Amino acid sequence: MIGQTISHYHILEKLGEGGMGVVYKAEDTKLRRTVALKFLPKGLEAHESERARFLQEAQAASALNHPNICTIHDLQEYEGQQFIVMEYVEGKTLRQLVPISKIEDAINYAVQIGEALHEAHSHGIVHRDIKPENIMINTKNQIKVMDFGLAKLKGSLRLTKTSSTVGTLAYMAPEHIEGGEVDARGDIFSFGIVLYEMLSGHLPFRGEHEAAMMYSIVNESPEPIQKYKPELSPELLHILNRALEKDPEDRYQTVHDMVIDLRRVKKETSRVSRIHATQPVEEGRRESAVESQPALEVREKKIPRRVVLPILGTAVILVVLVLYFTLLRTPKAELNSDMKFRTLQLSFSQISYPSLSADGNWIAFPAADADGKWDVYYMNVAVGDPRRITFDSSSNPDGNASADISPDGGSIAYCRYNPGIRWYDTYVIPSIGGRSKKIGENSIGARWRRDGSRIGFFQGTGVRMAIWSVKPDGSDARMEIPGINFKSARGRIAFDWSPQHNLIAYLRSFPDGYQEIIRHDLDTRDETQLTFEKSNIDEICWTSNNQIIFSSNKSGNTNLWMIPASGGQSVQITKGGGPDVAMSISADGKKLLYLQRQEVGHLWMGTIGAFSTRQLTTDDRNINWPSFSPDDKQIAFSISDNDPLKSTSHIYVCDRDGSNRRQITTGDEFAEWPTWSPDGRWIAYYGRKSTQSTDSAMIYIVDQADPGMPRVLGRGLYSKWIDTATLLITNPFGSTGSLVTLDGRSTPLVNKDSIIPFPILDGKNVLFRDLHVGKEGWYVVAATNNQVIKGAIPKQLFTQRYPPILSPDRKFFYFCAESDILQRISLPEGKVDRVPGTFPGLGILFSISSDGKEIVYNDTRVSAKLVLIENLFR
Repeated sequence: MIGQTISHYHILEKLGEGGMGVVYKAEDTKLRRTVALKFLPKGLEAHESERARFLQEAQAASALNHPNICTIHDLQEYEGQQFIVMEYVEGKTLRQLVPISKIEDAINYAVQIGEALHEAHSHGIVHRDIKPENIMINTKNQIKVMDFGLAKLKGSLRLTKTSSTVGTLAYMAPEHIEGGEVDARGDIFSFGIVLYEMLSGHLPFRGEHEAAMMYSIVNESPEPIQKYKPELSPELLHILNRALEKDPEDRYQTVHDMVIDLRRVKKETSRVSRIHATQPVEEGRRESAVESQPALEVREKKIPRRVVLPILGTAVILVVLVLYFTLLRTPKAELNSDMKFRTLQLSFSQISYPSLSADGNWIAFPAADADGKWDVYYMNVAVGDPRRITFDSSSNPDGNASADISPDGGSIAYCRYNPGIRWYDTYVIPSIGGRSKKIGENSIGARWRRDGSRIGFFQGTGVRMAIWSVKPDGSDARMEIPGINFKSARGRIAFDWSPQHNLIAYLRSFPDGYQEIIRHDLDTRDETQLTFEKSNIDEICWTSNNQIIFSSNKSGNTNLWMIPASGGQSVQITKGGGPDVAMSISADGKKLLYLQRQEVGHLWMGTIGAFSTRQLTTDDRNINWPSFSPDDKQIAFSISDNDPLKSTSHIYVCDRDGSNRRQITTGDEFAEWPTWSPDGRWIAYYGRKSTQSTDSAMIYIVDQADPGMPRVLGRGLYSKWIDTATLLITNPFGSTGSLVTLDGRSTPLVNKDSIIPFPILDGKNVLFRDLHVGKEGWYVVAATNNQVIKGAIPKQLFTQRYPPILSPDRKFFYFCAESDILQRISLPEGKVDRVPGTFPGLGILFSISSDGKEIVYNDTRVSAKLVLIENLFR
């Protein structure tokens, strides 16, 4: 829908999607204001009773006019879909800010939430879905409660096990769960849970699944908040306890009464804060205090004051110094000048993030076999001979697999790629092998706590991930640190526990494409930034002598560094060419294991049907994205550094035999996926600044014979030439597509959300790509003049993470179904057959010649080795 105009609303961007539909940012072209459009779920029109109820609720909610309630401007319909025109609120959801570090700020927000609920309740409107996701804080620090009038509709729908429903369930009142009538007191219970979470960062009721959560809310007492916030006043504890009473009759009967109590606590908190902030007693008051004390008897033979003061001063200084050196000062960790480096002899070239056992005698690591299948291996450092302990082989397209040995050496936590979700799940397996157990879905980067009682990992996908922890059997899941931002060009995630378990150090990615180390206090939620290098960091580990070791490219090459956990100057550990990335340390700090890992790719030319290939390049760099020119005499491709922490890539062109190479793009840029115009003059590619994220990519064109300054055509990730003057540009992140001419004119393709059409066949059929979860893939459907025939049933052709390769004559899709084997699908019939020939190292990136007889491809490989440092510290 982005770019379309519906009624008099021009849709600008997608803001979010949830159980109650999709929200877009739009411009009201009549009133020249920014609004939000919320499209309700399709199918609502099929239930007249639900439709009538929704209309009634929405009309009632639109009458609310309060500074803490998001205003509803209008209710309209588009192609049978209801949508609401709402006030556009610029800011953050409460979910993004929980926990609130200052108690007075949390109370201030709570008062505003309560006033919004009081306004709604006084008009007979019950929200029924109060939770942090439905509460926003605008740029003026003002609360806006969202979605009044929508929750009753949602509550009438059958519960499913989606994450949004589970989140809603956590805030339901007991009577709501038990199917009873929900009135304003149900909102008060939900409000109490939100207040509890604002103050502590935790939920008062917990459960591993829906049934356990329901039981906890209905039957169990809330977890004492003093466990997380011992400094809360008795008055605030009383408010929470009363709001969270199981029986509605025992709760606050009106939210207005709760707000009165909150205002009283707010005043008291402000008064206490002012007292704590005042200076010491004024000079005049100090004199009065001294005068009120009994006078000391003055004797003639007293020690002179000029002697006493220096003695007392010296004594105080000595006491302070003794305390500092004996209790407070952390001994300085010094590297051993005689540390020894040993490369471990392994038969694997593709290795991912390893672990060293606490005693320093064993290592566990994920590695790929000759067929590219990844498993976890376990090996004695002295003996060698790694033993495979997992047999759930998976692909590992991102190279992010990891393994971590438990402190007692008995178990290994590891992550396994799940192609169904295109991300990882976390498992635990005995170190001797056996049956593995899944302990975390959508999770990565598992780390055992030093006492072995819990395993932490990052959970979630997208631009924010939270750190969760579970017991080794997967039970008692709890969020340790809420959503951490890692949106950048090379967003990286890593964390480790402190030896005392009360602190966590983790990486935070910044918009300019670098990472810094943050120390997080799990008790107070206070955070301290330890590094200020503005460099790329890949991994961190916390030593027993309170040093944090990390890999960084701050000196150019990616090497290992260390910094005190209290902050200070970082010291370089390794000084070679690297790249030195993942590391793990023994409990005594004497042994450090790390991974040296490079990504290297070469270009190969193969003759289809002749079973012959030849290597075109020999660089120790990562060469990929090859593309034949229309006359097959040249090849365009990209080259990136083999250091994974360096984030530049450029477009090159060479002759078909690999000679006469020349660089087409320059600067601080990440450029990939070159495609030639049919006349061979232009090369289109996607590019972005090295500090930008992938969804910021633009499509550029450059004259390959006279590059000069590239010209930007539009935002997108993929481009396909329709003719010598027109490109099809698609952007899967925004689910949009458009036809763009070389002079910059753009024609948006008419498409539904997350479905991108490709009008590049014969006019009688249309290709399209469906991005909906569970339906991902490429389809063909009958059409007339590129317009889909009504009632035509789409045929699925292909499912793959990356788009298949379209042949120059547009008659086939080519793809690599398994290592080294090339297949193709006829268009539009969908017949699949194997292309004769075997192409060693063939992956998903290749190009077919115009006559269909040759293929050029790259064979990107990870080249890795494990290095052990002994006697690291003095």
